[in-house]
Amino acid sequence: MINAQSYIVDLIEGRRRGAFVKGALFAMSGFFEMGVKLRNMAFDRQWIKEKKVAVPVISIGNIIAGGTGKTAFIQRLAKDLSPYGKISILSRGYRSQIEKVGGSLHLIEQSRITPEVCGDEAYLLFKSLPEAVLFVGKDRVLNAERAVYHEADLILLDDGMQYRSLHRDIEIVMLHGDDLYGKGFYLPRGYLRDSPKRLERADCIVVNHVQDLNHFHAVGKEIAEWTEAPLVGTRMVPRGVETLCGDHLRDLRNRRIAVFCGLGKPDSFIKTVSEMGGTVAETWALPDHVAPTEEELTRFAAKSVERGCDIIICSEKDGVKLPVSQDLPLPLGILKAEMEVVTGKEQYASILSQIGELISQRGEG
Repeated sequence: MINAQSYIVDLIEGRRRGAFVKGALFAMSGFFEMGVKLRNMAFDRQWIKEKKVAVPVISIGNIIAGGTGKTAFIQRLAKDLSPYGKISILSRGYRSQIEKVGGSLHLIEQSRITPEVCGDEAYLLFKSLPEAVLFVGKDRVLNAERAVYHEADLILLDDGMQYRSLHRDIEIVMLHGDDLYGKGFYLPRGYLRDSPKRLERADCIVVNHVQDLNHFHAVGKEIAEWTEAPLVGTRMVPRGVETLCGDHLRDLRNRRIAVFCGLGKPDSFIKTVSEMGGTVAETWALPDHVAPTEEELTRFAAKSVERGCDIIICSEKDGVKLPVSQDLPLPLGILKAEMEVVTGKEQYASILSQIGELISQRGEG
């Protein structure tokens, strides 16, 4: 299954040829697009009703599958909104055990939770945002009601754009600055999982991986064809590397680096690593959300040694699901990076203010 997924990704990215397979994927994407349009129509015409809960709900989502930086943005948003009150985060728990069984988890400090149980993104949010309260499961209406019961002042709906069963007060949509529309095709021929027309209903568009002001203005012109929503530009800024043996590296200058990750857009992560200096000499891109086995990681480390590397780097999302044993010939480090608002700061401040006002209005009511 993993090999098939990697093969399809290579086709989408143009790294492989295969006219017949591409044609078959294009035909399948037509059915996917039809299903998306019918479902949106059902909600737009209120044939299917949204559930509204007693606290404000902020949706953070995207129109493509993976790689836009939703988890990092939720970390940024939760920290910036923490002065306004108690925040709950609702996560689906993608590819987790709880998703497979259809249950619901309330993550608390005493929980014996692993990334396999709740999902790597939910686990990372749980560990990095101790003041937030996380609920994990496919039924986010149920988990929103649980959040209200546990006295949340605000709910952040992770990956919420396609989850229309829950009413949201503000819709924030993430786009990748290098690939706004998922190669222009719906899944599985491309990465689109929703229509760009949905952007017209967004309250804010966040373009991640902005290179510079010219890049931001260029993508802004493309986005303006679909929406008049305010634009915010962000990028991932490396803060250091923490090795598994406890060392903290502020930079990677004069090092040959091996990089692996299981992310939707691995090239963006590799670029962030390179900003810390050094030379990226070996790379390994796993399918999104997929962790390496101990045997695979050992083979990659051996290959990295042959290439003259002196350290292996992975992302925080990969770091939470590393194999238990890492008896490797090279030190393994986890890149610590934060999302930074680099342009559209006034628009971002305005969204924070709007959310704060929603919380205040609820308190007055």
